[in-house]
Amino acid sequence: MTTRLLARLSLAMLLMFAFACDRIATAADQPNIIVILADDLGYSDLGCYGGEIKTPNINSLAANGARFTQVYNSARCCPSRASLMTGVYPSQAGIGAFTTQTPDRNRGPGYLGRLRDDCVTIAEVLKPAGYGCYYVGKWHLHPETGPIKRGFDEFYGYTNDHSHDQYDADYYVRLPEGRKKEIDPSREEFYATDVFNQYAIEFIRKGQASEKPWFVFLGHSSPHFPVQAPPERADAYDDTYQRGWDVLREERFERMKQIGLIDSERWKLPPREIVPVDRDDIANGFPGQQNPAWDSLDADRKRDLARRMAVFAAMVEGVDEGVGKILGHLQKTGDLDNTLILFMSDNGACYEWGPFGFDGQSRRGETKLSTEDNVRSIGDRGSYQSYGSGWANLGNTPFRMYKHFTHEGGICTPLIAHWPAGIGVSEDWIRKPAHLMDILPTLIEVADAEYPTTFNGTNITPVEGTSLLPVMRGENAPPRTIGFDHQAAHAWRDGDWKAVYSKRMPNELKWELYNLADDRCETNDLAEQYPERVEAMAAAWETWAERVGVVQKSKAKSNKNAVDVKAQSMAPSTQSPRVANRPLNVEVTIRSDKPHGVAIAQGGNQHGFALHFINGHPAFDVRVNGIVSRITSEATVTGTVTLKATLTEDAMTLSFNDVDPIVGRSPGLIPVQPIDDLSVGFDDRSAAGDYPQNNQFNGTVLKYSVNEFAVPHKRHFGDTR
Repeated sequence: MTTRLLARLSLAMLLMFAFACDRIATAADQPNIIVILADDLGYSDLGCYGGEIKTPNINSLAANGARFTQVYNSARCCPSRASLMTGVYPSQAGIGAFTTQTPDRNRGPGYLGRLRDDCVTIAEVLKPAGYGCYYVGKWHLHPETGPIKRGFDEFYGYTNDHSHDQYDADYYVRLPEGRKKEIDPSREEFYATDVFNQYAIEFIRKGQASEKPWFVFLGHSSPHFPVQAPPERADAYDDTYQRGWDVLREERFERMKQIGLIDSERWKLPPREIVPVDRDDIANGFPGQQNPAWDSLDADRKRDLARRMAVFAAMVEGVDEGVGKILGHLQKTGDLDNTLILFMSDNGACYEWGPFGFDGQSRRGETKLSTEDNVRSIGDRGSYQSYGSGWANLGNTPFRMYKHFTHEGGICTPLIAHWPAGIGVSEDWIRKPAHLMDILPTLIEVADAEYPTTFNGTNITPVEGTSLLPVMRGENAPPRTIGFDHQAAHAWRDGDWKAVYSKRMPNELKWELYNLADDRCETNDLAEQYPERVEAMAAAWETWAERVGVVQKSKAKSNKNAVDVKAQSMAPSTQSPRVANRPLNVEVTIRSDKPHGVAIAQGGNQHGFALHFINGHPAFDVRVNGIVSRITSEATVTGTVTLKATLTEDAMTLSFNDVDPIVGRSPGLIPVQPIDDLSVGFDDRSAAGDYPQNNQFNGTVLKYSVNEFAVPHKRHFGDTR
């Protein structure tokens, strides 16, 4: 062996040794990570964002870390969680609308209702980098793709549904199967928020004992409805909320100015927000109207509402107390400086359903007025109540609209980052636009991890988010575009410009346009002033929606209204025709290349009817006493089609484009007025026909009529709840 070759081998070995030592040093320096996610927390509910709720521990995180002003979510809990957990848009993660046991396969893999196999979770990315991974609380990414299956080592909480009674100890589980509950309070002492906080510390201890870096995800269900908290915790807030939402909105807005969160010259507090259009009883008698002035309410109603908000505030305070205990433990064990803590919310404050909220799991306008004697029972064991749209409007101060919507009040979240050894203290607010899908890329950079191109033999969707670590450290970020869609509420942000297409509004819907640099509160719609910009942004939204699987690719690009076709955005009517004990005459005109889904429906799983399409075949369903009768055309239709259907005591008929009708046996007239309202473009709530719930239409409904109830022109409403 020559001297030169020996020298080269020695150099190579030295370089390999140096690289290995560098990797060891990097691994030793990997920070621990805690992500804390609140549920339905409004933008300004926290004290450090201007709220009156006591959150001293979260305030401490903000004061000693970095605070963001323009971080976006995906408008609702499970789509936001899917995006946060995977670093991609919700539809790319498989939860484009909501988790479900009966996915609509015709809408593609974006609507599986569970996590897709071609995305990876934070745990699946961090474990190969040496992390122990732990999850506490609400999963809501479908039990079939539960936390243990998707990379977490330990879990305590619940994997099914969006919420549950905080006092029901038996509902919450410890995983993997066979694990004994380390923390198991008696049923009398059990309160889920407190137990989640305790398990977060328990899992931190496990991570510390492992001598590996660790990642803990604390996914609270608080303060999501049902609003529940021990009464003595809520008592402290009664007097505060008796003052009402009008006064408190003004006070929050002033505090936001004082702490430098908002630009007092450019931010204008909007009027009280509208109650979204819905059935009159659900909207508490205010569909499409402003939330009422607090002073217009009588004393009993004020007392009832103040208590609901007091319970909500107590839930938020419970989350904050857990943050304090976690900080205390980290300080005591010497891990605080090298632990990255992120705190955020999954969507804006929840309006469901009107200014008085609801009582009962059906959420069907069953709001009861509490008396002076039983007002402290609000939030008790077994209760199921919300606080309503008036308080949600306060929670989202100063933004418009709520959870479910893509105005700023629905999709903007507080985000706080705390990592003394890694980012220090940011002197000012971070005003760069960001999204929850940026969390995973941020953690990849922080942990020196790698995002895989394949996982378990499946090609993985490239990450959509971008690391926030540079902006946390004071660096600039380039302008970016971000797309939004949640059940027919759409938005497209491009730099400072934002286009919004909403739903459940009292007027005919259209794309709105705002310059957020000048008008962050969306009070001045510039759509008529800049029509070309609106058209360009709507087209950009369409391109994005097809790319990420919000809508299926279509041949309708030559159609000027292609965005409307893909938006699939119809909604329940606020006036439904009377159909009980009378013949039906239903007509609907649609346009679609290969129609599928519900064109028009009224009713639900007991009584109702639907005109719909099954892979291009027209169908007419009538449901009586829970049983569906159907007639279907063997012909496949395309383009512009008019369906006509009738129901009498003797027969049901179906025809399209005035060809001879198909005749079937009648189940009889619909015996009672259906509870579920008329829906156009999908089937709201439970299914009137024999198809998956919702079953959204993939085209445009041009006009429709039911008996004498008619809309003779195309109108886009927007919603699938």
